Amino acid sequence: MRLTAILLMLFLPFAAAAQDRVAMVIGISAYEDAAPLDGPRADAALLTQTLEGQGFDVTTLIDTDSATLKRELSDFAFQAETADIALIYYAGRRVASGGQSYLIPVDAPLAPASALRQQGVALPALLRAAGKARQIRLVLLDNCHAAPRQSTAPLPPPEPRLGTLVVTSGEVGACDKGGENAGLFAATLAEVLTEPDVEVGAMLDGFRATLRSRSGGSLSARRFGRLTPTPAFIAETDSADAAPQTWGDLDPAQSQRLAELARQGDTRSQLGLAALQSDPDDPRYDPETAVAQLMRAVETGSAEARYQLAQLYEEGRGVGQDEARATALYRDAAERGHAGALNDLGFIHLQGELGQETDSDLALDYFRRAADRRHPAAMFNFAAMIDDGKVPGRGAADAALYLYRALRAGDGTLLGLMQDEPKLFNSETRKALQRKLSDFGFYDGAIDGLYGEGTQAAIRAAFGMKAAEGQGEAPETVEETRGADTPEAPPSTPATPVAAPAQTPAAPAEETPKIDAEPEPGADQNVTPVLRPKQAARE
Repeated sequence: MRLTAILLMLFLPFAAAAQDRVAMVIGISAYEDAAPLDGPRADAALLTQTLEGQGFDVTTLIDTDSATLKRELSDFAFQAETADIALIYYAGRRVASGGQSYLIPVDAPLAPASALRQQGVALPALLRAAGKARQIRLVLLDNCHAAPRQSTAPLPPPEPRLGTLVVTSGEVGACDKGGENAGLFAATLAEVLTEPDVEVGAMLDGFRATLRSRSGGSLSARRFGRLTPTPAFIAETDSADAAPQTWGDLDPAQSQRLAELARQGDTRSQLGLAALQSDPDDPRYDPETAVAQLMRAVETGSAEARYQLAQLYEEGRGVGQDEARATALYRDAAERGHAGALNDLGFIHLQGELGQETDSDLALDYFRRAADRRHPAAMFNFAAMIDDGKVPGRGAADAALYLYRALRAGDGTLLGLMQDEPKLFNSETRKALQRKLSDFGFYDGAIDGLYGEGTQAAIRAAFGMKAAEGQGEAPETVEETRGADTPEAPPSTPATPVAAPAQTPAAPAEETPKIDAEPEPGADQNVTPVLRPKQAARE
């Protein structure tokens, strides 16, 4: 049996994606089975203009039928995989049926329920489409146009996965009568999206306050879910400097705003403040205060707060080193669906760290659960264990599927490994990855397991370093059931993709990230590494 080495993943800058911010704007007005609406068209036009002005690649759908909307959502999900920010805005009718919230395309009936489930688009389909972006995932629902009749059942609250935020306008039907002009929700949103140098968390906080004030309290935007703990800016910055990539990059004014929001109890701001205060290289380093911030955030139920606090207990920063407490916090975060905690627990139990006994079966289960939540390092880890023959019932096609998904998720370390160490995986896995790249239009060369320039160019293109025209992922089924937003678990054999024109993407000019890490001493040369991000680099 091949040895499994431990490779510590250093914080590597990801290669630039071909399009780092994408948006879908949907406005449905001319309903066949209900009175037409004026507002959604104007709302969609305004949001399209605003987002394009901020550098988004925008897909705009006006009065779209059911089949087209489902197809466009599948295409957008593929596009979002290599984007840093994905945003979906919907203005149109939404109705509830069977405990599910449905968007109503222009040709979909409002009744009966069976027809609605077939032709409507369940809200989880939007969440899945935006949810594959690498950093920020926003779904904005303009409820002004939601209720077509008084008998409509109450809309159930959205249930996004960790890392996706849904914002609604509050009470269904509570909206100004904008007529052919954009409604108040859309107009206010467009305004805040153009405010420079405002981090997205602070931007949304200001949006909610402004909307509530302008509507006299009738529109009170509600939030569901949580954004990832990565700072992001929607509007172009006023300064010549690049937008901050970490919380430590915030300028004094932005840091002050972050601290104000943290004092007001905003969980994401508490996490951001704790991140910069726990960084030894930051002049604001104050690990004791970081621990206090995280303790407050833990009280809100934050899985990320538990994860960050576990790191501090593991290293003894700001608190006494306590491996048992660190392990308990990792487990608590994992039970709340935190993919990074699941991946770390897999590493901990594989190696017997933090006082835990070595348990490869338990480690495998943690890696699988994290991989099915699309954690890049975990997808690589699970692929490595499949490749080593340690996962019963899984083979080369499954390993290749996870490697492909890790590439799409933006794992710079994996990209570097595939470029510099192509024989880390066996020949059958390499062939299966070539097939997967071919299935999605990235590769049209020989399936031989040899990673020449054609395969290397395809790997870079799948990562997002250069887009190739005419390629698209096999559309995922738009499930219309209550359980449609459960974590995706791949089949033991890959699904047959929709045929796409095979192309060989041109090699991009960007440099491939280099690996600055070595396997543990004594490990064989032909080994499969398992990745655990360093403390300072974990997501």
